[in-house]
Amino acid sequence: MLLNKTKLLFRLLRIDNWIKNLLILLPCFFAKKITNYSILIDVIIAAIIFSLLASSVYIINDLIDAPKDRNHPSKKNRPIAAKTISVRNAIIILVIVILVTSGLSWIYLNRGEILLLGFYLLFNLLYSLILKNILIIDFFAIPIFFEIRLFYGGFVSEVVLSHWLILIVFFFATLIAIGKRRDDILILESTKANTRNTAKYYTIQFLDAMVLITSSLLVFIYIIYSISDWVCQNYSHYFFLSDLFVVMCLSKYLHSVFVENKSGDPIKLIFKDYFILSCLTLWLLSIISFIYYV
Repeated sequence: MLLNKTKLLFRLLRIDNWIKNLLILLPCFFAKKITNYSILIDVIIAAIIFSLLASSVYIINDLIDAPKDRNHPSKKNRPIAAKTISVRNAIIILVIVILVTSGLSWIYLNRGEILLLGFYLLFNLLYSLILKNILIIDFFAIPIFFEIRLFYGGFVSEVVLSHWLILIVFFFATLIAIGKRRDDILILESTKANTRNTAKYYTIQFLDAMVLITSSLLVFIYIIYSISDWVCQNYSHYFFLSDLFVVMCLSKYLHSVFVENKSGDPIKLIFKDYFILSCLTLWLLSIISFIYYV
């Protein structure tokens, strides 16, 4: 019984989505500060606080979206939509999470970092209530959440963000958002269930074109970054070798989207697709060696 309740709680808090908050560590990692344990501990604590705030936002979104989620083939299994957790209990958990997050923020974070968390919360509410219902804006707003994570990590580790890193994260997050919209269209076409207000305005052809444009920009920016003078001087002249893993990983993702029609949550896709997971692992190992050892 306790195990089942714990699983429900984890699903409500979407603990599996906390992996997105690894973005908070990126500024520290690329600034070669990851081996400074004092800074690393501060960043990890900040990431935990952000993850708790993100979980509270997920609960708010689930409370708002529950009626539409019940028409979605996978979202209908979310605790609030499936009514395995009552609205009353979800609100109680939400209040507890917000109180814990507020307390930890007061203890560990400075004013600037707290203000950024507040902006994240307000922008989420703006997105849930307004922006996600506006054509085009609905998927270009998603990268803002990823950028907030990135800037938050920069604040905590006292790192000035590279414009390369900002652009790469922006287009990567945009690709994720477009992939999700494409999944909504496929659901709408197969079940006639409208799981998102803007889905009726899009077509597969339009979103396929957007996927190709965004993925092309993402690869182009990464390759230019990998051979830039700054990277060669501060990391390694061989950093460009990591391009191979980026191109292979993205190629397999595009195959999953266009051939297998698996354009849903890329985070879940990563752990189900061993080829993508292998490419990501090799990419990570390569850049670790180029930044810290070569």
